[in-house]
Amino acid sequence: MADHNQTAPGELEVVRKFINTWSIPNDTRLETDALPELTRMQNRWSEAFPGKARSRTDTLTELQRLRSDLRRACQGTADGDRILNAWFRDAALVLRSRIDEGATRLTVEPRGTGFADYIVATVANAIASGEWSRLKTCPGCQWAFFDHTRNGGKRWCGMTKGGPDGRACGTIAKVAAYRAREAVKTHVG
Repeated sequence: MADHNQTAPGELEVVRKFINTWSIPNDTRLETDALPELTRMQNRWSEAFPGKARSRTDTLTELQRLRSDLRRACQGTADGDRILNAWFRDAALVLRSRIDEGATRLTVEPRGTGFADYIVATVANAIASGEWSRLKTCPGCQWAFFDHTRNGGKRWCGMTKGGPDGRACGTIAKVAAYRAREAVKTHVG
């Protein structure tokens, strides 16, 4: 899927790309999981996540579980806090203070070299900055996108196709809802 205006700021983009290693491609509409290949082939991992190495603790099973949990957490489900807090509790993280534009800021950093710990630390920092609530998954195709709208109310990955790989999930959902309403009117009236 095209990333037209869906990229997240800073390191949160790595989290978005990680979540999107599971996808439903528009051409096949079949679920695909790129993580098995990425974990088997170091060169593919390096292409997908430049400068972000994996450690021995980053097993395929753990990475798939983390990705699934992050997908659920950024859908705004009721159990999102519980899911994230479990990862924060178990991750090797450290708090650091740093001076940023004359103010002292608190940041979360991974203690080790594991990719999962890096992702969890990035999510913690995105929560602290208020950016996490804008990382969402489309209810139509499940694609993770960053909501750049002023009010943070974007629901779908896109309203228009926006290119050959794009998908207009918002329009598809609205047309389906309209047809359902019309069918009820026709059936009732």
